[in-house]
Amino acid sequence: MKRLPFALTTLRLLLGPLMLFCALGRFARWVYVPMLVAGTLSDIFDGIAARRLGVATHWLRRYDSVTDIIYYLFVLAALWIVRKGVILANWLPIAILVASEAASLLVSFARFQKYPATHSYLAKFYGLCLLGAVISLFVLNAPGWCVVALLIVALVTNAEIIAIHLLSKTPPVDVRSVFPLLRQKLLQEP
Repeated sequence: MKRLPFALTTLRLLLGPLMLFCALGRFARWVYVPMLVAGTLSDIFDGIAARRLGVATHWLRRYDSVTDIIYYLFVLAALWIVRKGVILANWLPIAILVASEAASLLVSFARFQKYPATHSYLAKFYGLCLLGAVISLFVLNAPGWCVVALLIVALVTNAEIIAIHLLSKTPPVDVRSVFPLLRQKLLQEP
């Protein structure tokens, strides 16, 4: 049982290439729904299982975060194949979204030389929005506004993650929100 969190994270790591394989094979679009839901559920429950089983290490949390990036790069590649027109029409919002993700990585590496693992509530909300947007794009032929709405959530989330890294004294892991850090910072100011 203690390997369950690692197995759930690894499942997500394997689902990304499977989605790309399905896109290359021109599988029916509905096949993405169970894979995307399984990927999101594994992302939610790997951390819960790790905490309950007492195996929530910094390494496992960072493995989870790295896996998220790899998984969603595969999802983006599959979307490129399946919905190339929407991706091309929304290249700027997608580029800004990816740049905001890169900015949060760069701040974490510049500040602590570590991969971010904040796992804030806002980041969890962003993950659910990402699931909805990706299912909408894959299966429901959602228009570009779906990408723009996701971009707004991504920018707010990544701004919070960057703020958490800038306000933290040690590499932040499982920080619920930036607000306690802001409060602490304000209370320290004369």
